[in-house]
Amino acid sequence: MSIPRRAFLIGSGVAALAPAPSRAQPGRPIRFVVGFPPGGSGDLVARVLGEAVGRELGQAVVVDNRPGAGSNIATEYVARSEPDGTNLLIGGNFSHAVNPALYRRVPFDPIADFTPITEIADYPTIITVSPATGITSLRGLIERARAEPGRLAYATPGNGTPSHLAGAMLEKVAGIELTHVPFRGGAPAVQAVLAGDVPLTIGTPPVVLPFIRSGQLRGLSLTTRRPFPIIPEVIGTEEAGLPELDIGGWWGMWGPARLPAPMVTRLFEATRRALGQQGVVAKLAGEGLQVVTSPSPEEFGAFIRREISFWAGVVKAAGAVVD
Repeated sequence: MSIPRRAFLIGSGVAALAPAPSRAQPGRPIRFVVGFPPGGSGDLVARVLGEAVGRELGQAVVVDNRPGAGSNIATEYVARSEPDGTNLLIGGNFSHAVNPALYRRVPFDPIADFTPITEIADYPTIITVSPATGITSLRGLIERARAEPGRLAYATPGNGTPSHLAGAMLEKVAGIELTHVPFRGGAPAVQAVLAGDVPLTIGTPPVVLPFIRSGQLRGLSLTTRRPFPIIPEVIGTEEAGLPELDIGGWWGMWGPARLPAPMVTRLFEATRRALGQQGVVAKLAGEGLQVVTSPSPEEFGAFIRREISFWAGVVKAAGAVVD
């Protein structure tokens, strides 16, 4: 089954990104809340963007990692926060479109409980294996899985993540049975493969690309039909022989509901300027993330509504569910 989409992309910790310069506003720093631990894709996006946004606003920005429940813990935290601009969610299609369809119940409303600000970046996920498996292609992986139903396990950053849904769709379109092993973030998932505990992982580019480039992991295919220009090391599913698999993800920024309009405008404009900086674009591109900014917060809100419908269809097609 082909899912069409536009071209794209252990514990809690808080780390400062940008000291407040002399023109900083009084009060607490802005917190970029991320639903995954340090070392993953969301953490990298938040740190690169937070440093640039902090400079644009003349205000300190810190990253607040609150991993767990496929990012639902962090998402709920921001939903319940005061609408004062202190807590902003760095989430994505998983937090606002996938989880409401995947989980039987989520403790927030993805529309009513949030103020959309802007999309940040698009990305594919990447199917990788340990070289020790002897698997050298996506076709080889499918053949192995057919010969040993359920024996091959794949690690992901957690339930409801694009990696999880990509794995579920891989099973469906290839007619194979894999075992999903969710971790609390992309870095722990990769470490499990490097340690030999799990044979393969479907991960985001910032997490798996360094290990593909070092030869510690073998990249079999992106999970998108077409190749991604900034990830020349890995082919798309069409070239890999499974064009029916075509699925990726994106990152975005939200505040809690009822965020004052002037504050939304200030955050949107600062983030848009930050994402237009050559250094930010280059840092994210180097990690396989393609910068995408929304034309306006309202357009981002409309995009989210479309994505909720899209990902509900993906979840249903994949037959994935989390209690």
